[in-house]
Amino acid sequence: MNKKIKLIIGKYFPKDHVNEDKENTNSQTQDQPESLLTTLATLRPELSKKYISSILINEEKYLNFYDDIRLANISASDHYFTYGYKERRELFEPDFKNISKTARLENGKSVFYLEAPRNNAIFKYRISFKEKNNKNSIFLDQEDSIIEITLAIFKAKEITFVRPKYGNEKINYIINICKILNVRVIIDYDDLLLPEFTHLIGAVRSGVSNFEDMHNELIKDSSILLSADAVTCSTHVIADSLSNIVDDVSTCKNKLPKEYFISRGEVLAKKIEGKIKVLYLSGSKTHFKDYSLISGPLLKISQNHPDSFTLTLLGAVSNQKHIFSHFGLECNIIPLQEFQEMLNIIREHDIVLVPLEKNKFNDAKSNIKFIESASQGVAVMASSVNEYSDCIKTFENGWLCSTEEEWLNTLLHLLSNPNEILKTSLAAYDSALTGYSI
Repeated sequence: MNKKIKLIIGKYFPKDHVNEDKENTNSQTQDQPESLLTTLATLRPELSKKYISSILINEEKYLNFYDDIRLANISASDHYFTYGYKERRELFEPDFKNISKTARLENGKSVFYLEAPRNNAIFKYRISFKEKNNKNSIFLDQEDSIIEITLAIFKAKEITFVRPKYGNEKINYIINICKILNVRVIIDYDDLLLPEFTHLIGAVRSGVSNFEDMHNELIKDSSILLSADAVTCSTHVIADSLSNIVDDVSTCKNKLPKEYFISRGEVLAKKIEGKIKVLYLSGSKTHFKDYSLISGPLLKISQNHPDSFTLTLLGAVSNQKHIFSHFGLECNIIPLQEFQEMLNIIREHDIVLVPLEKNKFNDAKSNIKFIESASQGVAVMASSVNEYSDCIKTFENGWLCSTEEEWLNTLLHLLSNPNEILKTSLAAYDSALTGYSI
């Protein structure tokens, strides 16, 4: 069935994103635009303009709908991609099922797309960090128009969509073009976002999202896997869960570029003078339920040892300051920060707390909080979920806790042994630099 879709498009002339840099792909100006068909035909000279136009738009429906364009004897694609989108005209989707496929552009580029801003942690870890050394990659984000993405696709041999949404018309449209151009479609998952695990997702457990709404959304979103030629995942648990849906599934763990690590000399120079500085990294509101694992132990220690440590809560957490202050504990609340500033804040502390309820969804989560903290010479005390159990050896390069009692006793032990914190933090730094840096 042909569809009529309305796309809000920004400026016409595209910019490539090669390793996060935006460079003009041609020297034309917006006032004197070159035909999109001409540009695409230059990129793929083996394809005729007529064929390219048939991939982009339903010429007949567009001209029948817009009498002024038909009477002016202007082609639908030339009009729409030069003027029509500026006039908020509607794009009529081609009948993709009846268009013959092309050969794959084997020497093409690898394209990566996430419908989110570039300062998003997912964009950093699943695109820009992972592909930092790949000079043949094009990075795309939510600011890029359908025209910019189309130009990237005509240069591509493969495209990776990170956390794509089924209802996103721009993504659905471009996947259809990819299928016609034989561009390999890869879906990237960094969380266990399948409907059968809805009840375990942090947003549902924390009451941030309604189960039914989330479940229905995940059913729709996961259907996009039917379009995938391959899937990449951040953890083995996600990969194992998807292996019965897609044949080609691989794991690519999250890593941090070495330039974000402080020097080993700076780690060795760290000292604990006075109170031990404890940091809880919350992130989003979806971790409210996870925080409950440590709220009791923290309150007990605050009652009995308010002069031994300070507590900082970073992220979207409810304001607990008045509760801890009641016991005389120095407590600070810091909202979500940009990536580098978050690392700076971590570096100012001595221990980072990462509580996660033990379930399959959290077992599938990456250990980026261990990596980020260790990169700043700070060891992590974490729940014993899969990825943290894989990278942490208790009392060697961090601490694993499975019960509230373990959280309480481990914290009490460290408050009395600050030198042990420094030794463990150095080991955490070394293990992260060796195993989780690029």
